[in-house]
Amino acid sequence: MTGGLPTGETSGRGVRRAYLSGSLILIALYPLLTATWRHIDFLVVSISAAPAVAIGLRAILPSRRLPWQLLLAALIVINIGIAVTLLPGSAAFTASTVVDAVGNALVLAAAITQVIRLGRGSLGSIIDTTIVALALGGLLWEAVLLPNLVDPYHLRVQQVNLFIVVFALCGVLGALAQLLLITRWRVPALWLLMAALGLGLVGNIAYAVAPALRTAASMTFMAAFVALGLFGLEPSAPQIARLQAVSQRDELSVGRLVFLWIALAATSVVIGIRLLLGADVDGLFLVVGGPAIAALVMVRIGQLSAARNRAERALRFEASHDHLTGLTNRREFLDQLSNVLRHDEQCVLLFCDLDGFKGVNDRLGHDAGDELLIEVARRLRACVRLGDVVSRFGGDEFLILLRDQVPSAATAVCNRIADALSRSILLRDEQVSIRASVGIAIATGEVDADALIRRADRAMYEAKRDEPTTGIRVVTV
Repeated sequence: MTGGLPTGETSGRGVRRAYLSGSLILIALYPLLTATWRHIDFLVVSISAAPAVAIGLRAILPSRRLPWQLLLAALIVINIGIAVTLLPGSAAFTASTVVDAVGNALVLAAAITQVIRLGRGSLGSIIDTTIVALALGGLLWEAVLLPNLVDPYHLRVQQVNLFIVVFALCGVLGALAQLLLITRWRVPALWLLMAALGLGLVGNIAYAVAPALRTAASMTFMAAFVALGLFGLEPSAPQIARLQAVSQRDELSVGRLVFLWIALAATSVVIGIRLLLGADVDGLFLVVGGPAIAALVMVRIGQLSAARNRAERALRFEASHDHLTGLTNRREFLDQLSNVLRHDEQCVLLFCDLDGFKGVNDRLGHDAGDELLIEVARRLRACVRLGDVVSRFGGDEFLILLRDQVPSAATAVCNRIADALSRSILLRDEQVSIRASVGIAIATGEVDADALIRRADRAMYEAKRDEPTTGIRVVTV
């Protein structure tokens, strides 16, 4: 066996180097070409990114391909828009603008889809960062871009397209930056995706405000396409699809709230200052950006509210249920039993105690004993109706409250319990058989919860004193 990289990895690295070298040569040639050849050169670079992404798509599991499929669709649409610009006439220019807007929307959708999938466990921090980034995008539009727009961005359709692209790119870049932080900067493909979007943002800004930089802006766009192509060819790109959703502690600290407030207030302050100075103020941010940020804020509030509700439900469950078996605990069972008796409901109480549990615990260990209790709890739950209550009362003692039941129903439940416990349980590679003693107490109008439990307990001990038999032993009082 010889040393070195595997053949497939070496071949992949060669393809990436060839793609990067060829693309850099085409970008370097761009300023030296005539207008027609520049269009062709640009189109060759932009088109070449599509097969590169398609190659990467093949390495992704079908169920996780949506972001790559959206990105590939975006590249196809954008290249159609670029090709349309080669046609003469103003209609071609308008059509290419619309097609380009659709392509940009697909790129953003691909990035957003990937961010959402990867950032589910840290959605709060990603939303916070996105809100700040969108606010900065609005500030960039109002303070830098809008006052300095040049032809053809005096046309309203071009302004709307530019605003949406710049605004959305800022938001996605903020989300990607937070995602890189969460993943501890260890996924090169995410860097390439962020570089592609960042270069696209820079190119749009330069093209819109600096006519002298149009050539450099076009070269920046070409570099963005190359970054997308390298993203498709990057070996760590499939790793993104395999990454598990990461989790972070989600809390709105005072510092984060202040930071969010500054970000949200900054654009409003700039708009207000421009109005006070008599400068023109564009309504795009107010009509599009404001509602978008407000929607994210509402999502954030809803997410925090849902998290709080989940935490409250978890606390209530922990307070009322046994931590090992998940059954109702002693306190909750007493409360429910007292409530039933207080309303004079007809009910039957079963006190179930496992026989031989201590021997299993001593012989196989406490972990095996816990597994036995969990399995017994599962089987007991399966023996009763949905409205009945099964409780782990303590140790290996289980209480079952049969609500709205006549005494004869207890016999049927005991038969089901006997059948359930007759099947051995595999513990530590050993088949363990377990028996139970059951005492049955029938509620009368004058009895309270503690008295009914004591009666069922006495009945259980009478059953336990009987000669050992197979199945369970039952005594009714």
